[in-house]
Amino acid sequence: MNKKNFAILEIGSTNTKAYIYKDEILSDYGQRYIAFKSNYATNNALLESDIEELYSFIDKIKKEVKTIYAFGTSIFRKLTKEELTLFTNNIQKEYQVDFRMVSADEESLYTVKGVINNIDYDKKMAVVIGGGGSTEIAIIDNKEIIKKINLDFGAMDITDAYPELKEDTVKTDFNEILEYTMKKIPEIEDNVDALVLAGGDYIYFYQNADYQMEDNFLYQDQNQPYLLTFESLNEYDYDILSKSLDEIKSRCSGNEAWWNGARGMRFCMNAVARRLNAQYIIPTKINMIIGLTNEILKK
Repeated sequence: MNKKNFAILEIGSTNTKAYIYKDEILSDYGQRYIAFKSNYATNNALLESDIEELYSFIDKIKKEVKTIYAFGTSIFRKLTKEELTLFTNNIQKEYQVDFRMVSADEESLYTVKGVINNIDYDKKMAVVIGGGGSTEIAIIDNKEIIKKINLDFGAMDITDAYPELKEDTVKTDFNEILEYTMKKIPEIEDNVDALVLAGGDYIYFYQNADYQMEDNFLYQDQNQPYLLTFESLNEYDYDILSKSLDEIKSRCSGNEAWWNGARGMRFCMNAVARRLNAQYIIPTKINMIIGLTNEILKK
């Protein structure tokens, strides 16, 4: 087996994503829904059942490659030093996984690099990294980061406040939930032309909810092929409340739990777009793994 073949795990608050670098190609290996954050908040500890679910995912990945690098995001920043040390030691001992907790700044930087490194676009733009328990915003001008904003809330916070977002349809008024979400984001002086949605699979959302995306005419990048106007984004976010979530889940066998946080994430992204007065929205599935892969290959 090629010693340069490896897997990267991004262990988040609600979704654990896996990519495999094999024969010089980085491929999406899928994700596993593990509700680390909400279960930690209820039990004040990582649930053993959640850890076992993570281990089962690792077992599956080990059949493809032997070397795994794992990176924990927002939920792991909340652990005590003793809890983090115990988790790190156990995952190393049991599965020989190289685990590290990444800061919000590191997560943002690695993800932003994956967005801007290969594009020809010098206008003002922003990258928002949406997670289950955190939201990071980077303002970029001429491909340089000029401001970073880290917020300690994410999609699951909105869903926890409005649990019906996980039900088939939603009766609460769109504007009520939007107003609640907007209050969690401070005023931002910067306005941008384009807002890139990163940190989750936003393309998957639009494709499986049957919403149309335009071709990205602002710049060319294979990882950023689509674009929405803000008007379209807002229309879809309003519509998804009355669209049958059960019907969408029935078409996404094996990934039903992912959709429980989808509506909450839509409010997070809509609110950020409004704060930045973004004209164009670029949905992607770019995350920090692309930047981390480059760092690992340098070692």
